[in-house]
Amino acid sequence: MSRALIIEDDDALREELVDLLETWGFEAVSVATGDAARAAGDGPYAVVLCDYKLRTENGLDVLRSLKLRGCGDAPTPRVYLMTGHLDLTAAARDEIATLSLGLLLKPLSAGALRAIVIGETA
Repeated sequence: MSRALIIEDDDALREELVDLLETWGFEAVSVATGDAARAAGDGPYAVVLCDYKLRTENGLDVLRSLKLRGCGDAPTPRVYLMTGHLDLTAAARDEIATLSLGLLLKPLSAGALRAIVIGETA
C-alpha cells in the first residue's frame, strides 16, 4: 500500500484529505505542523501534500526541512504545495519551481485531486 503524508493545519480539511486518500488505497499519515511532519519520518511516501500557510510556519520551509526521497525500490515522492492564496510572490513561485513542487489551489476538488495523486479521473 502506498503511503501519503498530509501536512495541513485545518482539521476538517486534513480529515477530508485522509478519507479521500484512504478511499483511493493510500495509507495516510496526517499532521498539523512542521514539527509533527519531521517527527513522522522521511517515509517512504508516494505523495506529500503540504499547506503553504501553516499556523506558525511556511509550508515551503517545512518541505525544505524534510528529507523526502525514495527508499529502496520506492521512487521519490510526488510533492504538492496547497494554497488558497493567489498572491504568491515571484520568489515563492520560483522556489516552488526550483523544488519541483506541484501547486494545488484550494478549494481542491476530489476529482482533480484524484487525477493528480493517482493519475485517474473520478
